[in-house]
Amino acid sequence: WEQRKLTEIVNRVNKSSNSDVLPKVEFEDIVSGEGRLNKDISSKLDSRKGTLFESENILYGKLRPYLKNWLFPDFEGVALGDFWVFEATDVSVPSFDYYLIQSDDYQKVANDTSGTKMPRSDWKNVSSTDFAIPSKDEQKQIGAFFKQLDDTITLHQ
Repeated sequence: WEQRKLTEIVNRVNKSSNSDVLPKVEFEDIVSGEGRLNKDISSKLDSRKGTLFESENILYGKLRPYLKNWLFPDFEGVALGDFWVFEATDVSVPSFDYYLIQSDDYQKVANDTSGTKMPRSDWKNVSSTDFAIPSKDEQKQIGAFFKQLDDTITLHQ
């Protein structure tokens, strides 16, 4: 395993869109701490501007990060509100990155927020933090293992 800054592991996507055909994802659509949608958002179309995301990008809610609003979508859409949208770099695997942002190490630095009423994660602080990551092959295996766990938990609920 090697130490890498978050900016070496993921790129932050900043492409805006006000598409009226792509589904929109807001904080209220995500089950906190579970990373799944709580409703069908395919019919939730409007023309508000947000950050365009692709399948296997990661949505991370930077506003009140202790609410643990994250999503690993298998569709293209637009993130509305205070989301960071991450895409894997050539040293990482999207499924591993998704579980990395749920780790205690990531959550600790993401919750070192600025602001009191509306605390937000500080990109400068989070992006320069080192995280331990394994080889890409091991990342794939770890990502697949945790996905299988998540799927099993969802089935039992």
